[in-house]
Amino acid sequence: MKLKFIIIVLFILQFAFLISDTIIDSVYSDPILDGYIMFSQNAQAYSVNNWMYDMGAGDYGFAIIDPDPNSYVRSYISFYLPEVPDEYHIDSIYVRIYQYDSGGYDASIGEYTDFPVWDVAVGDTIKCIMSHIDYGNELDIGDWEKGDVGNAFTYQNNIGTITENGEEGYRYLDVTSSVIQDYELNRDKTQYRIAFQIDTDWDYESDFVAFLTGSTQSVWARPQVFIRFTDEVNSIENDEIALGQSHNFEIYPNPVNNILGVSLSRKDVFIKKLEIFNIKGQKVKSFNDSNIINNNRISINISKMPSGIYLMKLITDKEETVKKFLIMR
Repeated sequence: MKLKFIIIVLFILQFAFLISDTIIDSVYSDPILDGYIMFSQNAQAYSVNNWMYDMGAGDYGFAIIDPDPNSYVRSYISFYLPEVPDEYHIDSIYVRIYQYDSGGYDASIGEYTDFPVWDVAVGDTIKCIMSHIDYGNELDIGDWEKGDVGNAFTYQNNIGTITENGEEGYRYLDVTSSVIQDYELNRDKTQYRIAFQIDTDWDYESDFVAFLTGSTQSVWARPQVFIRFTDEVNSIENDEIALGQSHNFEIYPNPVNNILGVSLSRKDVFIKKLEIFNIKGQKVKSFNDSNIINNNRISINISKMPSGIYLMKLITDKEETVKKFLIMR
């Protein structure tokens, strides 16, 4: 048993060493290029705004020029890309934006909600998505359709859902493949459109979400991309190193900000202990309290832990598994 423990510790330390040669860079969005475009369908008029501290998506239940039932909005964010360090490659990239407001109206029950409810056949299954685009060095009305399927400046129409609830706070999205494509195209920036998959439901009410832009005075709330560069020699191929067969050990969200969730999908596996190590192999947290570990699901407050890469070792009655996760703030 003692020998097995020593082997496991050495294994974890070796794994920590393999990922220790990592650079995490971050870039805030460009406030000059952040902004939104609002469109009034009846008047066929556009309004471009890229100086406000916020940007939105959805419809706002009021007109720009004439008494339209609605005017609808799409938003745009842009990040200048840093140079890739010599002998490093891109490992993973996440965009983070801060959602500070949202609202909707459900005409079927005549009540206001904290998130858009589209009064159409597909209802609230429509999500707020991001699309990877190229809108250049200035936001103008010609950028409205950039992000639509078939548009020449759309790299990918839907790279993922950026928000689907009304809770205020950070939203994260993996944009690794999009940024890698930008580097391959020798672009100096990576750019995205935020929009709902429906423009409006014409119910004379607002259904919208709002995010803070690079113009906000609060640095922590500005849109930001986190880029992880890994040394080409010491990089690893998998995020999961298992001592035995994996039992679907999941960490969520990853990257994480304040509350870390852990779960096993198999019901016949019992979690006995959980340990967290920093990339130097030093143990920073350990849990074996039945009040914390219950029903194969765990929630851990990591708000006091600094940003960085960590390793989690999960010990069950059948195996010991190590996974990597990232704290970003």
